[in-house]
Amino acid sequence: MTEFEIANVVGTITYQQELNLAALSETFEDRDEITSVTYEPVENHWLQTRFAPDDIYVAFYRSGRCSIAGGKSVEHFETVVEQVNSVMRDLLEFEYNPAVEVSNIVATTDVGSNISLEALTVELGMEQTEYEPEQFPALMYRDSDAVILVFSSGKLLCTGLTDLQTVSEAIETMASRIQAVM
Repeated sequence: MTEFEIANVVGTITYQQELNLAALSETFEDRDEITSVTYEPVENHWLQTRFAPDDIYVAFYRSGRCSIAGGKSVEHFETVVEQVNSVMRDLLEFEYNPAVEVSNIVATTDVGSNISLEALTVELGMEQTEYEPEQFPALMYRDSDAVILVFSSGKLLCTGLTDLQTVSEAIETMASRIQAVM
């Protein structure tokens, strides 16, 4: 089994109401668990915050949606969701459980040796790969929802998937296919 590291977990919380971003911005300024607040409606239509202790990026939208980026694991993402929901329950006084969704897990690994990206492109097939070394130094492989970047150094980056089992399977499959051309 190929080991991998989580680089980022991204997801959303959906509140069942419209958010007054200007009012939230003012309220957030006084919250200890929020380390920074930026609301510039002329430039952006969302409220940008960072939550302590990890300085996790959380964006709030008028529609009632909230995006979280920077989770170090699915468990870490879930902890941040609880923290955000705790703050929002204090402010909005809701009784329901907001919808939560992991929308992307970014994972990295290293297969331990250099890779001929030209040979791998042939192995994987031209339909699912893009490799233009003069444009970008990695081979880009698309398979259903996953995008895997393969670097000649042996490093892989997998993105676009939403659960750890699928991430693990995608990385394992790619590592096996790389072994076939080595």
